[in-house]
Amino acid sequence: MQSKITLSLAIPVFNGADKLKKQFKRIFSECDNKKFKNFLEVLISDNASTDDTRKVVSYFKKKSNKKKNIKITYYRKKKNEGVLKNIIGLTKLVKGKYILFSNDDDLPTKGYYNEIYSEIYNKNFKEMCIAPIHNSRKYYHGLFGKNIISYVVSRGSIFSGIILNTKYIKYKSYLKTLYPQVELFLDYYINHGMKDLNMNSTINNIDSQKRHEKFDDRVQRGKDYAFLGRINILEKFLKKNKIDFFQFFIAFYHQYKWGLQIKFILRQEKAFKLENIFYREIIKIERKKLLTLIIFLIFVKNFFSKKMFFYLEAFKIKLLN
Repeated sequence: MQSKITLSLAIPVFNGADKLKKQFKRIFSECDNKKFKNFLEVLISDNASTDDTRKVVSYFKKKSNKKKNIKITYYRKKKNEGVLKNIIGLTKLVKGKYILFSNDDDLPTKGYYNEIYSEIYNKNFKEMCIAPIHNSRKYYHGLFGKNIISYVVSRGSIFSGIILNTKYIKYKSYLKTLYPQVELFLDYYINHGMKDLNMNSTINNIDSQKRHEKFDDRVQRGKDYAFLGRINILEKFLKKNKIDFFQFFIAFYHQYKWGLQIKFILRQEKAFKLENIFYREIIKIERKKLLTLIIFLIFVKNFFSKKMFFYLEAFKIKLLN
């Protein structure tokens, strides 16, 4: 039986009441009209929040009942089951033909939902669609297209703004990481392809925390900032021959480039102890020779930059470990 709902906006939540309130205000400002009736379902999966998340959802559910243009579905877990189960569970709860993922702290600009409507209403597509993120460029075809895996991993880790056709979500075997969506999106892309949506509106992160504060926040990223989870996912897809070594190498390079950017930000924030712990954690991998090469290549690329000595120091630490 064909779904009556076209799009399920899936938002996993844990203690994000204030940010979720801003999300609902944006949704209602654009979608509380007849055009969106039977088009949009807002699905909230609450990981046993201890803040006012339930009250926020209850308020907007009552508001939605006045005009009945927006359907709001709320699931609350009895206990915090972690990011992994909360995200995976979302894909099983949606009723829409398509699912649009969103973090509670990623707020789209005005016009976002109207543009999404134009992109998918009365359309039928398999490929993964990607809405633009503020200050993040779209995919560019490079290295004979081998860099696309790196793009899917990096963009997919952000989570928000990814649209999948629910009929083709088949992935089940997840690693225990904080990035189950990366596995889901990689598998989906490999089977059905992807395209960036040409939109004027973007998604902006409204989390005001500094980087060092995010290591031990509600997500509980740990000493490695959940970095090694992405590496393990790449290793898994390589081992299963879903990606080739060249694709793996490029994605591996860009992940460690990002890791060194995190290290630099921690230094700027004067979180020197955490910077040291983080870096030593992310270089604890089996591919020691490959990682040494990668860190060296990143250093060479930045040889004439203002950060040259920072990258040289990182390379020296890797050589000694």
